[in-house]
Amino acid sequence: MRNSSLLFLLLITCAFFSCREKNDDSKAFYLGPRSELFGIDMVYSDSARKVIRMVTDVQWTLATEDRVYPKEVKLWFYDKKGKITSEVRGDSAHYYRVKNTYKLIGHVVIHNIEKEETLKTDEFNWLVSEKRIFTDKPVQLRTRSELVNGVGLDAAQDFSTYSLRHVRNSVVAVEGMPTN
Repeated sequence: MRNSSLLFLLLITCAFFSCREKNDDSKAFYLGPRSELFGIDMVYSDSARKVIRMVTDVQWTLATEDRVYPKEVKLWFYDKKGKITSEVRGDSAHYYRVKNTYKLIGHVVIHNIEKEETLKTDEFNWLVSEKRIFTDKPVQLRTRSELVNGVGLDAAQDFSTYSLRHVRNSVVAVEGMPTN
């Protein structure tokens, strides 16, 4: 009797586990980008006039509608006549949709072509709706005649006007100082 009870209990246990609902892998969550685009060459315009051009190799659009640019990003800013006034490059970037803000990260270089000025920093934020850029990071500004180091910067998005928050030192350049 004891063996038959044990056998009966074993059969009931097997039946119970074999009738259990199986996991459905179709309910698994995908955590990657919602879309991935390659060879981006985008032009932002205002009233059918080219204002900004952005070029990068890869764009990932996330579920939040944020966009990540994991490779080098290049920007060109244009004046009202269509002439390039400044150019920007960074190792990567992130666009935050809710704030309508870009953050360029890694070896960021801003070059104002007209003023022949170059600014270098590790990252900066671009507030698209306010048409301005800023950073709290250390910056190095090279003008035609001097090299200025500081921390923090506020500027127009095309780098036509700017102000350094904290100047650490300034070196007046000698004749023939390289501009890069």
